[in-house]
Amino acid sequence: MPQGDSTLTKALTEALLAARPTRRAVPVPANDVPLADAYAVQRGVHGASAMPVMVWKLGLTSEGARTAHGASEPAVGRLPASQIFCNDSQIDFSGPEMFAEAELVFELGKDLPPRPQPYTPAEVAAALKGVWAGIEIVRTRFVHSDLPLGLLVADNVMGYGLVLGDRLATGWDDRFAALPVSLSIDAAAPVAGSTANVMGNPLDALTWLANWLCSQGEGGLRAEQLVAAGSCTGVTEIHPGDALVATFDGAGTAKVALGA
Repeated sequence: MPQGDSTLTKALTEALLAARPTRRAVPVPANDVPLADAYAVQRGVHGASAMPVMVWKLGLTSEGARTAHGASEPAVGRLPASQIFCNDSQIDFSGPEMFAEAELVFELGKDLPPRPQPYTPAEVAAALKGVWAGIEIVRTRFVHSDLPLGLLVADNVMGYGLVLGDRLATGWDDRFAALPVSLSIDAAAPVAGSTANVMGNPLDALTWLANWLCSQGEGGLRAEQLVAAGSCTGVTEIHPGDALVATFDGAGTAKVALGA
């Protein structure tokens, strides 16, 4: 799909919109889409809901994930409030494939509006009013999840929902830079990870997002918005009937069960 092909971009937007209510998988296009077009598709699909962005989600926050997709920076997705799930709730399994990631979630207490100079980590940390345990649930709208970078972004980085768990703190603490994290499913051995898997420090990921949103004309970060900072445990496939628990070094958990 060539850069700026508005006809094909519109067709992909319409196909992804049609897939939402029916959950009918979209065929994977033969060609990838340029990133600018991919984000235009993502904005168009979200904008059709007429709901504001409540969650910004970061993907490809590990070097390995970026390398695998040929990406030079993280990928960004967006979710409305309706796609935030309560802690220890049950959600429907919406297959054929679903995946889970343990993630640190930031809550903004102040706006970080666009400005000429980049925000620093200290300024971003000062704008926080909460740090939470979370589990991101991801699934593709396409017929399979093996997507090139542009289609991954157009697919909202496969964002499906965010489980908001325990509040870990009312603001940033340096211990969150390298906090051990695990994701367990039923009685299986937990998947071990760390917040350090998120760009070396999730505060750096949040700072990158704040500046990226300003540069993209997205209006910056706003008070009350949440940011799912990126996977601490990698991507884990989940199945109907699974019970998931993300544990953040004993400081708190996020829990969710999938309907059978």
